[in-house]
Amino acid sequence: MDDDNFDSQPLKNDLLYDAFRDRKVVKDPKTLTKSKFLNGLQCPKLLWIRCNAPDSIPAPSQRLQVVFDIGHRVGVLATQRFPGGYQVQEDDFLKNIQETRTLLSAKDPRPIYEAGIKAGRLYARADILAPSLETPGAWDVVEVKCGTDVKDVYLQDIAFQRYCYEKAGVKVGRCFLMHINNQYVRSGDINVEEFFALEDVTADIAPLLQKMTELTDGLLKVIDLPVCPHIGIREHCTKPYDCQMVPSCWSFLPEAHVLELSRGKSKGFDLIDQGVLRIADIPDNYKLTDNQMVQRQCALSGREYLDKDEVAKFLKTLQYPLWHMDFETLFEAIPRFDGIRPYQQVTFQFSVHLQKSPGAKPEHFEFLHKASDDPRPAFLKALKACIGPEATVLAYNMSFEKGRIKELGEAFPEYADWCGDVIARMEDLIVPFRSFLYHHPAQHGSASLKKVLPALVGKGYEGMTIADGGQATTEYARVTYGEGVAPADRAKVYADLEAYCGQDTKAMVDILEKIIVLAG
Repeated sequence: MDDDNFDSQPLKNDLLYDAFRDRKVVKDPKTLTKSKFLNGLQCPKLLWIRCNAPDSIPAPSQRLQVVFDIGHRVGVLATQRFPGGYQVQEDDFLKNIQETRTLLSAKDPRPIYEAGIKAGRLYARADILAPSLETPGAWDVVEVKCGTDVKDVYLQDIAFQRYCYEKAGVKVGRCFLMHINNQYVRSGDINVEEFFALEDVTADIAPLLQKMTELTDGLLKVIDLPVCPHIGIREHCTKPYDCQMVPSCWSFLPEAHVLELSRGKSKGFDLIDQGVLRIADIPDNYKLTDNQMVQRQCALSGREYLDKDEVAKFLKTLQYPLWHMDFETLFEAIPRFDGIRPYQQVTFQFSVHLQKSPGAKPEHFEFLHKASDDPRPAFLKALKACIGPEATVLAYNMSFEKGRIKELGEAFPEYADWCGDVIARMEDLIVPFRSFLYHHPAQHGSASLKKVLPALVGKGYEGMTIADGGQATTEYARVTYGEGVAPADRAKVYADLEAYCGQDTKAMVDILEKIIVLAG
């Protein structure tokens, strides 16, 4: 299932990677780097804190370190698109600038990787500066991103770089965004010409350059403020990036607050502006959706809500024996195996709990690929041997599992008919909760398994070493494909993975049994 997977969206990871590199290199906290520039555009308060109280920002988690490693690998791969260049010193700020200056004036210009340039209090580091093929003496800016298309925030990033370089006296030719082509399918060694898409964004950033002096001057004034500016919480807290300060800035919100309204963030902010913080305090005449009305009812009563008739209708769609099914997957920027696209979900583990009749003791089946080759063939063979030829295959948020089975049928045509049959028999256990046929105040407006299980059954994932899908993915990749992993470490992680995936399908059994009793 994907309701609890670590956020793999590359857009939300690129800025974290840039900020991580800035902290390693740029020692002057009052210097406006490109990552700080983007911080300031999102929230001036975040910019001030990064420059004046950086210890207030939570340290990157272990899983974010994986993000940084991916960004580094993609950056190194990108240099192959512009071969024969110079790698500038990355970890020494002054050497980075000095070496870049020397290379920019070299008689034999070549691409420069990680070229750092300072103009007053502005500093930008280009992933690649390439000698222009159109304009003698000019340099093309190439920004490398782990994303898969052109986004506004990327254009702001590149515009800042160009402004900084030209302010420092560098003649800039064209500007390019080099992002990952998510339609690329690996076949043998990575073909960098096909793996990366190179987009000329020179014209796109032109309007942004016209405002750059005003923007940078304004952000420098924010940095120099004697106290942190007061900025209220709004949509900017999560757009375009999830701000690391959300736990702190949102800490004033009470239990069951209005930002937990289902599909109601904008309403939540509107209510906060009106001084309403708790769902239970929303006025009777405030317009809410039916699902939000259920939430409000639960908040007021402190009790669960149940539509017995509709839940009973859902239960009638299930045919026993039930196959409770859950998958775990890899999703990597650089595809590891032939036939795989960037960020394609690659199945490596499943858990199935078979329940032959309501209330029957479930039988457990599991698979975890422990070799370093493509796990999909063995996964598919084991899954087919496990799932019976009839009755309901049940998943939680089934679009995830259904999508993976569809992809497997396409990749391995000999299984296409079987995959189609399984898909046709699938039902989704999330339906009663996503549709608010059942809701408990402890779900906090969420229908995710991690919220429903403790609210409905009274137990969760406490005490488990691996307790979410993102951690499962990163730990599996580390011990299966990493170098120098101790056998005991690998065995421990595999055992933890089996326990976690098994808990997901056991949770489904427990949830289903509970709603059968409630609807009875």
